[in-house]
Amino acid sequence: MTGAWSRILEKYGQKVTVYKENAETGTVCRAFLQPALERRGEGYQTLPTPLGLVRQDQWIYLGSSEVSLDTLGDGYVAWGERKFSIRAAQPVYLGDELAYWWGLLVIRDADA
Repeated sequence: MTGAWSRILEKYGQKVTVYKENAETGTVCRAFLQPALERRGEGYQTLPTPLGLVRQDQWIYLGSSEVSLDTLGDGYVAWGERKFSIRAAQPVYLGDELAYWWGLLVIRDADA
């Protein structure tokens, strides 16, 4: 099954770069990145603050089993011009074999 998943990622996944904390170069891989919409169907999730609304978009990450998300520290995932912090990450297994990484990402602040 993981061979099939790798072929699906290679054909349909987005090219992303995963950076470990304080690393200047990252690991390029393929993953599926999709916005996680609220049940209300709003395209952008916002949080009111004293300074106005702050974007709190959440994105789902489904990526290769070869690129771990749990050892990044304060690292991030880059896709195009966007950078995402990892809010939660979990390996997904099929039997005893690691199939892929699931992650919940948020847009990283421009100054982070």
